[in-house]
Amino acid sequence: MELAADTRLISQYSPTSTPILDMIRPVPREVSSKLSSGEYLFFSSLIILALISMPILRLVMNGISLSPIAFFVTVLAIPACALALAALIHELGHLVAGKLAGFRFAELNLRSASSENCHDGQKLHACRVLPLGVLVLEPGKTDHLVRRLRALLLGGPLANLLLPAVLEASTYARGANFLLEYAVHVFSAISVLWGLAALMPDVSRRGNFSDGARLLMLAKHDELATRWLAIIELQMALGRGEHPRQWNQSSVARATAVSDGSRDAVTANWLAYLWASERQDITSATRYLEDALAAPRTSSAGLRDRLFVEAAVFQAWFRDNPVKARSWATHLRGRKLAPLQQQRLNVALLWADGRLFDAWEKMAGCFRLLQLMPESASRELAEKSVQEWKHQMESRMLTRAWRTMYSLSQQMEESVPQTELSSS
Repeated sequence: MELAADTRLISQYSPTSTPILDMIRPVPREVSSKLSSGEYLFFSSLIILALISMPILRLVMNGISLSPIAFFVTVLAIPACALALAALIHELGHLVAGKLAGFRFAELNLRSASSENCHDGQKLHACRVLPLGVLVLEPGKTDHLVRRLRALLLGGPLANLLLPAVLEASTYARGANFLLEYAVHVFSAISVLWGLAALMPDVSRRGNFSDGARLLMLAKHDELATRWLAIIELQMALGRGEHPRQWNQSSVARATAVSDGSRDAVTANWLAYLWASERQDITSATRYLEDALAAPRTSSAGLRDRLFVEAAVFQAWFRDNPVKARSWATHLRGRKLAPLQQQRLNVALLWADGRLFDAWEKMAGCFRLLQLMPESASRELAEKSVQEWKHQMESRMLTRAWRTMYSLSQQMEESVPQTELSSS
């Protein structure tokens, strides 16, 4: 897509501070980037260890008669299983530490993007409080949150570092055959490297902060830590069913104070958009949605789809622009939206096309889908939002009807004198 300034159509566009939302500038695409420092440490160390151990392994294999199956297990299967086990141990370490620190297990983040927003809780609004790999946890309470977060973050790396020491000591004390010792050594090396890589303070290509980066920001208590804590506070309010318009404005300001293109920044702008749009502060809502759309590659799949849906709804509802609304909907091509979001998009597109009554009738489908969900504070909040949208729709329809009637009466009044003049 060309920029308006690169064409001769610049005069057709009014000045705007939202070039992405207004489709003057294309949505930033995901670009290939270099490995993060943690990934570089992990993979480079594995390669070095493999090169160092190859001569020793060759000598051992020459002295032991290995069948082809045993050779396959030794060279490929054991390292692959060790890698998977190291990842599992890391997640279990977070889970155990989180349980001890008073966090609640919410879910496993293994669902597809199409089902991410289908259920109750934060997923109705495409937000998860504390996603850690495949785990999603909730603080439960805000007491001593910083200290509890430190314990939660340290749990994964410590599990990767401590378990190999226990296994190595046990294997050395009892003695074992070649394959078992080899498997323990491989797992220990991979697990230790996994834990060290997690402690590296960096940001992944997807905009996620590592455990080390989170621990460092909490230790420094800098603006990044302030933003993260504000995001958690807003997400907990959302999970409790607290209406966004009632959120603390200072919390919203703290959450959006830093714009670095990370996943935290996208999540913060999305939450701020919910807050501003529910308060009917369209100017602020526009800016927050624009900032969230500026870095869609760092958002989760569910949130990215929700951003595109909201961009289409925004163009249809606030700008009355069916062309741009449908253009935003094309960004979802090939993706399966959650039923509620698909219904919301359909309503907005009908409204943009001028089929006001059809859009109003379609709102009933949103209520039916919500009724199919488990009862929760989040579902009640979603029902309130849909009900308010329906009331706004009815108000606009009534206003347009009065304007149409007034325009017709004016035309009739203007035509009466002309008719009398022509008859005389």
